[in-house]
Amino acid sequence: MVSQVLLDDPVLALEHARAARARASRVGVVRETAGIAAYNAGEWQEAATELRAARRITGNPSLLPLIADCERGLGRPERAVEIARGDEGRALKGEDATEMRIVEAGARIDLGEPDKAIVTLQMENLKPGQVGTGPARLFYAYASALQAAGRREDAITWYMNAAAADVDDVTDAEFRLTELAHDDEQSAAESSADTGRGDVDEAAATGIPGPEDPATTTSPSAESETVPVQSKTSDVPAPAPVVPDAGAPEPNAPEPNAPEPSAPESSVPESSAPETKAADAGAADTPETRSVAPEQGDERSQATDPEPADPEPADPEPADPEPAEPEAAEPEAAEPEAADESIAPLEGTADLSATSSYVEQDATDLIESADDLVAPPADAEPEKSATVPAAPARRNTFADRYDALLLDLDGTVFAGHQAIPNAKETLEGLDTARFFVTNNASRRPSEVAAHLRDLGFEASAEMVVTSAQTGARLLAEHLPAGSRALVVGTDGLAQEVREAGIAVTRSADDGPAAVIQGHSPDTGWAQLSEAALAIRAGALWVATNVDATLPSERGLLVGNGSMVAALRNATGKEPLVAGKPAAPLMADAIARAGGSAPLVVGDRLDTDIEGGHSVGIESVLVLTGVSTVTDLLAAPPEQRPTYVVDDLAGLFEDVDAVRVAPQPGWSVTVDGSTVTVAGDGDEIGLVPALASATWKAIDNGTADPEELRIRAEGEARAKLASLGVAVVD
Repeated sequence: MVSQVLLDDPVLALEHARAARARASRVGVVRETAGIAAYNAGEWQEAATELRAARRITGNPSLLPLIADCERGLGRPERAVEIARGDEGRALKGEDATEMRIVEAGARIDLGEPDKAIVTLQMENLKPGQVGTGPARLFYAYASALQAAGRREDAITWYMNAAAADVDDVTDAEFRLTELAHDDEQSAAESSADTGRGDVDEAAATGIPGPEDPATTTSPSAESETVPVQSKTSDVPAPAPVVPDAGAPEPNAPEPNAPEPSAPESSVPESSAPETKAADAGAADTPETRSVAPEQGDERSQATDPEPADPEPADPEPADPEPAEPEAAEPEAAEPEAADESIAPLEGTADLSATSSYVEQDATDLIESADDLVAPPADAEPEKSATVPAAPARRNTFADRYDALLLDLDGTVFAGHQAIPNAKETLEGLDTARFFVTNNASRRPSEVAAHLRDLGFEASAEMVVTSAQTGARLLAEHLPAGSRALVVGTDGLAQEVREAGIAVTRSADDGPAAVIQGHSPDTGWAQLSEAALAIRAGALWVATNVDATLPSERGLLVGNGSMVAALRNATGKEPLVAGKPAAPLMADAIARAGGSAPLVVGDRLDTDIEGGHSVGIESVLVLTGVSTVTDLLAAPPEQRPTYVVDDLAGLFEDVDAVRVAPQPGWSVTVDGSTVTVAGDGDEIGLVPALASATWKAIDNGTADPEELRIRAEGEARAKLASLGVAVVD
């Protein structure tokens, strides 16, 4: 009965559940049903109590995310984080682990830690192109975290991914996109006059986001395993907005909450009813920030009235561009044009560099010389044209846009025992935090760092993240402490496994619980045969990476992936992969970096670039290793980089000049599978422009990636030929 009315009338469903509980309070499914009903009715305390009781009786781990979410509903996000980070929370697997991370991300946002929310969700599979309820809710939660962190453009991208994945309409991602577009128009109109108020608007926008609305996928049927699907997703969002109305103060008053969900539920598909409830609650009561810290939220709310008045007197002081206006206004009749010109470039400059740490400084420098720009109009114009264009070049560098570089090693930084040209000089000249992320599991971090130092690079063990470390972590997560694993690889890999609390063996006769396989030049038939015996006997199989080849100064050598293929063929099994392009290694690297805007830099489309896609971060392809321009042009969507550069020296270039997009001075036309490029633009923009047009044609179905032919003349032909592209006449 409860499951039948849960969506249409959660309060009535709760009454039925309470009646059932009164008759059978020792039956696990009854307590679970009561907890889910209370959860959907917004009775967080009752829901937490019932779900905990059900978990004690049934041991159902799927209830833990809901319990953590109830803590959010009660205004205790720190408790939700404790549950998620506790031993039981960390022990969750599969969909339950995903749900817990979504809840934890929502709690992080509640606590004002959106960057940590982003990192938490990056441990999940964020590969675009997936469809279904699970990916839709995950993408939506990630978009919400990005929005809360102020990364508006990235948030829009992930709301779009959520909308594309949401075939069952369990989220309101499309509405969020519309809302963001509207907010952008508003903020653009208000920002110059009232930045304070803009901040409040943005806070309101980010509070309701992601996890909130698509909150509940919804209603589990009261019985049994529907719990995981249930309102698990109500997780992150739902509770937050409702807390002020139905939180701790009145935990036993479901009636006031009933009207809120009832109206929207009737207008949406069944599966998204609870979620709409969350959305309504959020819309009525601003965002999560308010539910977490009511006092802070109130202050913001109260400040919105007086704030508009403050900026007016403050305009001349804080907003550097503004002082120029009054000064330009004084000689109204004499020089109106000069005054206008002095302001316009400044506004454009600020708009172009929203993510720049230099914007404020550059604008200040320009404004400080406003008298010189305005006074003698004849002199002012040339100075402005010389100064203003230079600013965007600095503002759009990679160092300004990203706070951590996740650098591949083989083929990107070095090839065997030789540094890649320009690599050392580039990394010496960058202040951006860098971490070396390698799929090669043959050496320990200290050994990798020593090798880098021998080649002239600055490096420490703390700056190195290896697939061996991640592989050992995966073993520790899947096996009880003290278990034994058979190691196929170097002694360095074996030591990483020991340090993770797992015993090491080299023989299948010892009955290992797992096999971990990493690159070693000494791996041969005997070692692979031991692994095959163990895997066939039921051992868990973890591969540190699946790179088919290994770059060296002599060329491409056999990589660990080729050895993995031999075992796959011999056992018919598939390994759990730690390294790129799988998410685990990238997630470890992001966590180590601790930044909010990391960038992947690598030479392989199928590992480095796809690895960036797997955790939802942008990437740069360097043409110094395995992947070629020809590979790039035919790359599937999940292997397409954001930027393309010849080598690491390209990190000093303007990001937009090397972004895969149409580039000034280059014309690219596609006729069938023949791609023709012409022009005399900047050389660094040639390959990005060529890739952009080619991908568009492939995606539209007018070009076959297997039959591409490239035509070019003049400078374009010479450049492409130098990169190994076969240019036809």
